[in-house]
Order: sequence, then C-alpha cells, then structure tokens
Amino acid sequence: MENVRGLAPLWHLRQRRHAVIACLDDAASLEELRPELDDLRAELVVEREPGPLSQALGRPSVTVASKYGRIGWRGATAQRERVLEALETFELACPECGPQAWGDPGA
Repeated sequence: MENVRGLAPLWHLRQRRHAVIACLDDAASLEELRPELDDLRAELVVEREPGPLSQALGRPSVTVASKYGRIGWRGATAQRERVLEALETFELACPECGPQAWGDPGA
C-alpha cells in the first residue's frame, strides 16, 4: 500500500492533518508524543483492537501518512524518532508551510 486515502476511518483527516496510525495493543509511547504531533499538524489514530486499519496496514504496525494520504514511513513498532522524522519531512516538503513559505531571510 502506497497511500491511505481510501481508508474510511481516516477520511476526516484528508487534506487537513497528517496521520500517525498505530495498530497496536499498547500505543503509550506514541500517546506521549501528542504535543509534538500537534506542532507538526498531525493526529494520532490508535486502533487497539483489530479492525479496518489493521486489516489494511497490518498488525502490529505504525504508519505515518501525509495529509494527502502518502505513506512516509511504516514500521512494526513505535519508533518515536522515525515518526517525528517522517512528519518533519512532510512539513519541509509542503510549499505552504515549509521553507518556501518562509520567504527570503536576506530581504
């Protein structure tokens, strides 16, 4: 799977927020990241019991997707650094919120 656009449980995030999707029994380490996720315009979606997200993405899994649905990183465990790195990459690539929008610092 290359994107999560077709997953109905994530439709409320489309073109609004990045998603960190945790199909895990225990997502406590990712829950601790909520303030940082908010700063990076991301929402944590946790599926503690097997459901449609687990069926589509696998279980156990952690998936980081852009607000356009493109998957930036996937893993079997909650690797905090990798999650944040993927979200920062999305922000830097976005012409509306990344360096392109900051303007010329020499001006």
